[in-house]
Amino acid sequence: MRWYRPILVCMLFFATLIAVHPDRTFAAGERPVKVFVDTAEIAFQVQPLTIKGATLVQFRPLFEAMGLEVDWDQTNQVVTGSKEGLTIVLRIDDTQAVVNGKQVPLSQSAQIANGSTMVPLRFIGESTGAIVHWDQVNREITVITDRLLKQLGITKEEMQKRLDEYTAKQQQPSNPSPAEPPQVQQPTANLSDLKDLNGMYYGLREDVGGYECGGACWDMYTFLPDRRILVGPPPQGGPETIDCKRDGCSNYTISGDKLKLSNDESHTIRLSDKGELYIDDVSMSPVKPVANGLKLKGTYEYIGFSGLIGVNAASSSWTESLTFSSDGTFESTDLTLASLDATVSATHSSESKSDKGTYKIAGNTLVLTYADGTVVHSLFFDHDPGGKDSLKNIQIGTNHFYISDEEQPADPVS
Repeated sequence: MRWYRPILVCMLFFATLIAVHPDRTFAAGERPVKVFVDTAEIAFQVQPLTIKGATLVQFRPLFEAMGLEVDWDQTNQVVTGSKEGLTIVLRIDDTQAVVNGKQVPLSQSAQIANGSTMVPLRFIGESTGAIVHWDQVNREITVITDRLLKQLGITKEEMQKRLDEYTAKQQQPSNPSPAEPPQVQQPTANLSDLKDLNGMYYGLREDVGGYECGGACWDMYTFLPDRRILVGPPPQGGPETIDCKRDGCSNYTISGDKLKLSNDESHTIRLSDKGELYIDDVSMSPVKPVANGLKLKGTYEYIGFSGLIGVNAASSSWTESLTFSSDGTFESTDLTLASLDATVSATHSSESKSDKGTYKIAGNTLVLTYADGTVVHSLFFDHDPGGKDSLKNIQIGTNHFYISDEEQPADPVS
């Protein structure tokens, strides 16, 4: 699935992840700890606690995310998590746990906090054979299960080595004057020289068989200062979110009609007599920012297909929809987050269990916050800004969503 690769790269090289922290609770104003199991953030009703260097979290969301069946014995104050080959039993305020019938000492016992049962995260994760890692810079804990390691095709030892390297880099003295992310300039519609390239451009490339992009491939290039470029949709939203250290920009040169990237990619590039940009003979249009606070209204649909419909017996088609309301809420129908082709910034999650939530638009970034806590940041722009079809055809990630003429496409900026 298209969502998966950027998230896994992020997991490997910017690991987000156990609770070894100074012996104190969080200072006032300090960001709360976020907890992930593989690529999905766990939504807790009660924030994780740090007690004597151990992080405690609500047991039920954690156990369910780890694939454990949950049992709570109110009378004896005992919580049990079990799956095939594993049973973990903890009693409130008991410094001994029982794992598969054997007693195991705990550095911190389970507790009751704000009416919820809180269990030691590191102990639970490692009892299942998972890796548990603390990212101090981002204040994130990630539990990496064997399931993800198998999907990545790497061993537990290899993953641990990568995480250790990441932690070591975090502990190195930081540059007192770090370089700022590149400031993306607004692209111009008509260029006089390829040296003037700046900002984000996009173009439609037909996918006749539907095997590559579901019928329509949207090529995207963002030209940045200092001859840097990002190919494809920015992983955290619009071009204004690009951070080359995080997002993997390349350097580029233009020689004649060749656009050469430092990662060995090469494309043809030219300007028409009217100053229109073409890359690989695809006509490229500038991405223009939308006003912050824009509210959409109506149902937008994305239609895709695979195979030659009516010719290939194995062909298929699908429709996904998003209904936006001017009060800042949305509802999705048959929408997969994978279709947005966006990295999940706040959650690292691949799917939501909800189909409703709230949204906001800033610059060229659409943020969808689902009712279950899943958050998706995705590229957003209007295909006809200021024109008669303004906001009837919009881009979300790598997909084009359209609205019928009967729908009112948007409300004024609030």
